[in-house]
Amino acid sequence: MKIYLLSFILSILTFHKGICQIFEDSQAPPSQKWHQIDTKEFKLIFPVEMKKKASTLASQITQHLKTNHKDLQVKPRKISLILQNTELRPNGFVQLAPRKSELYSSPTPEPDNQEWLSNLALHELRHVAQFDKLTGKLKAPFLEQLALAIYGLTLPSWYFEGDAVWAETFYSKGGRGRLPSFEMTLKANERTDKKYKFEKYLLGSYRDKIPSYYTIGYFMTNYLKQNVKENFEPELYQNINKNILMPYNFSRSLKKTTGFNNTSLFTHTMDDLNIKWKKEEHERPTISYPIIEPTSSKNYQDWLLPKNNHDNSTLSILQTPEKTAEIVKIDNNNKIESLLKLGNQIVPNYDFRNNMIVWDEVKRDIRYTKRSYNVINLYHLETKKREQISFKSRYFYPILHPSKAEILTIEVDLSNQTAILLLDIKTKKILKRIPIASDIYLQQPSFNEEGSKIVAIAISNKGTTLVEIELESSQITFLQDWNNEQFERPQYINDHLFLFKAQYSGIDNLYQYNKLSKALTKLTNTTFGAFNPSYDVNKKEILFNNYQYNGYKISKITFNDTDTVLKNPYSIKTISNNLKNKIDSITESVSDYNVSPYKGLSRTFNFHSLSLSNTNFESLDNFKPGVFWLSNNILNTTQFVLGYEYDTDIKKSIYSATLNYNKYFPKFTLKYENKGQIGTAKINSKSDSTINFDWREHDISGQISIPLAYYKSNYVYSLGFNFATSYLQRYNTSIKNLKNFDSKVLFPLTYQIYWNRNAMMSKMDITPRWGQNFSMTYRHLPFEDQEGNLFSIRSGFYIPGFVSNHGFQIRFGYQKASGRYQYSNDIPTISGYGYYKYEKIKNTLLLNYRFPISYPDWAVGGITYIKRIKGGVFADYQNIHHQSDMSPKTFGLSVSADFNAFRYPLPNFEASLKLTYINDVTATQRVVPTVSLNYTY
Repeated sequence: MKIYLLSFILSILTFHKGICQIFEDSQAPPSQKWHQIDTKEFKLIFPVEMKKKASTLASQITQHLKTNHKDLQVKPRKISLILQNTELRPNGFVQLAPRKSELYSSPTPEPDNQEWLSNLALHELRHVAQFDKLTGKLKAPFLEQLALAIYGLTLPSWYFEGDAVWAETFYSKGGRGRLPSFEMTLKANERTDKKYKFEKYLLGSYRDKIPSYYTIGYFMTNYLKQNVKENFEPELYQNINKNILMPYNFSRSLKKTTGFNNTSLFTHTMDDLNIKWKKEEHERPTISYPIIEPTSSKNYQDWLLPKNNHDNSTLSILQTPEKTAEIVKIDNNNKIESLLKLGNQIVPNYDFRNNMIVWDEVKRDIRYTKRSYNVINLYHLETKKREQISFKSRYFYPILHPSKAEILTIEVDLSNQTAILLLDIKTKKILKRIPIASDIYLQQPSFNEEGSKIVAIAISNKGTTLVEIELESSQITFLQDWNNEQFERPQYINDHLFLFKAQYSGIDNLYQYNKLSKALTKLTNTTFGAFNPSYDVNKKEILFNNYQYNGYKISKITFNDTDTVLKNPYSIKTISNNLKNKIDSITESVSDYNVSPYKGLSRTFNFHSLSLSNTNFESLDNFKPGVFWLSNNILNTTQFVLGYEYDTDIKKSIYSATLNYNKYFPKFTLKYENKGQIGTAKINSKSDSTINFDWREHDISGQISIPLAYYKSNYVYSLGFNFATSYLQRYNTSIKNLKNFDSKVLFPLTYQIYWNRNAMMSKMDITPRWGQNFSMTYRHLPFEDQEGNLFSIRSGFYIPGFVSNHGFQIRFGYQKASGRYQYSNDIPTISGYGYYKYEKIKNTLLLNYRFPISYPDWAVGGITYIKRIKGGVFADYQNIHHQSDMSPKTFGLSVSADFNAFRYPLPNFEASLKLTYINDVTATQRVVPTVSLNYTY
């Protein structure tokens, strides 16, 4: 029975967007030249390209810290903030162990209602204040990991993220809380009687559209501030700190402070929102537009960015939980043809014209995961040829020229400077570059009919607006005053009429703007939201996405430019003049700061925590009680660990020191261990008798690894090389003059090379749809008198199953060993190994079929939430070259459940039961049950 026990269960990193892991440990490329602004309150570390923007951000950080100080009545301790400008995927996080915050400075390609970086800092600095209000007295060099554990165990995810979203909304002119789309998924569920439980909104679902806990957390926090007490947090934290280790401490303290526990607060929040939504429906009646959906499904389906084709078919990006994203063509009979599979996109996007499809995809750096690129791809419908137009680029929103073989795209450089580029499709070279003012970021351009002008979204510290740009003269015309609307997909209807999505009515809808008369016309009046308009000039109709509880559907309207003109468009959730003036002063204030290079020994060593695990609790295999002193520099290039463990099985102590250096292309690991060991020796005069003995040993090992990974289309590739050696010296042997017992083992060498290619997985996939994985390892003793070597090959293949999300796994391993390695195993053993007579392993083969059984979304009190139940059947073969028939050595079946515990979104647990039948006459037990509990972050 194999069980993993967690000493704490928590979502360690509080990411603004993106996916969490237990500790973030990736690196930026070594070419980065780092500078710093060092103040009493914070240290801002940034690449040289961000030098001009750093002073402005530093001023904003100072004001954000003061705001949080006033709200939570805590003065945060000094913290390091790192600007990462080589990663294009929008993100940000705060962590302890080590204490730092990272802000990914490249503006999000997703349309927003304000500038990205300042609002990101406002959100993340709220987490800093939360950390220090709860665990501020637990500091480096020993207690940061303990502080992080207490924080993660105490504050639920809905609260710490909901509070941060509230702060980013209330203390800015924008923020997600002001966006109708932020509440849209929740609203659609509630107003169509999909009234899910609290746990489902916290922990999600494979089948249903569920907003993140950011959304439900924001509304629950906002309900407390509007209906209980605006500044309830200091009292809440005070009550929490009185009983910091008490189970369900937060819910008890919340009840004492506000009168609500978690569940009752959720219920009252939903009731309040439904009253508000019902009132809005009465005051602003909506229209139910016919839904165009080629095929129905019991799972949600998103038919994004519908566009008409000249043959009366429709193109769209199809996203479902069963499959990865693809561009499909829908004919008049609703027959669906898959045109191409998409790789990773930061924002769903493509353009279609002249029998060509152009789109962008994000590509990771082959070595440094904090550097990514956004490249342009082109697909020719007639020839079905797929080609990549740009490489290692930072290009967004490519669109095809109406009449020329050119692509227009938006470039964002490392200083966040925007430029318009025109690319030649044949030569893939830049034909023209139009720089844009350094304080303006452009999004989602669209050509006019002649291709001489574009309309686009502009975002700056003043807010958002729409702009028109003449490509020949580079002249920019601002079509509207700066505001905080979230515009999307602006495009030309004719030379003076523009179509776009906005939120003027309090719900996302489609609008027409006349640049001559300045008239604004509302074109749709949807219940939940209209998005992604596409105007067909020949049919005089507009296709758009009409959001429903089960996804983004397709609807259409006939264009009519005589619709009602909005004289005084309603804007949702405006802010007071006093708060607006305060925010303006924060945004516009800039102080002078001393900028200096960030370098020196302080960059290398940073001891922060005593820990019970030297793997950051990412694996608890072979866990031994001990204590480790951890050092991680904040750029993640150097890790140093000093440790002590006690092996309870053999009652021996282990002392260790490990250094990992990850700055350059290879990763280096150097480790020293001093440990006790035990062994058994035969007595020469008594061949059937043995005697136990023990010794201690110095073990020095080193490893060089080159881990590489990249994306190609909808596949993930990883390859690499590892080289390792060691020096072992044994001493204090309890029995002297032992034969065949070496006091030294000099530099055994190990080489490994691997290559993996696996299809990207959909939300419901259990295994990759297709996959090929190979690894070769060779070990030998070139510097020893003893002989011995071991050569092994491990391979794994994935093949689609009989039904969607089912999959076959085929795993084969081969090894050949001699000398001192003859009893070593370098390949996976079969299920039930150890329950039959020992046989030297030469090869093993696994045939495994895995499939989902159900997606129950069961909440069992506040203890567990079961999202998926899976099954599997398998057959294991050993030494197949000796077998006279095809019968497996062992076979069996398994059932498992994916679940979350105690309402924590991380880690994700898998509990499984496997029954293995031993098909061998020497079996000591025919049926072997195995129960396991695994977890991932």
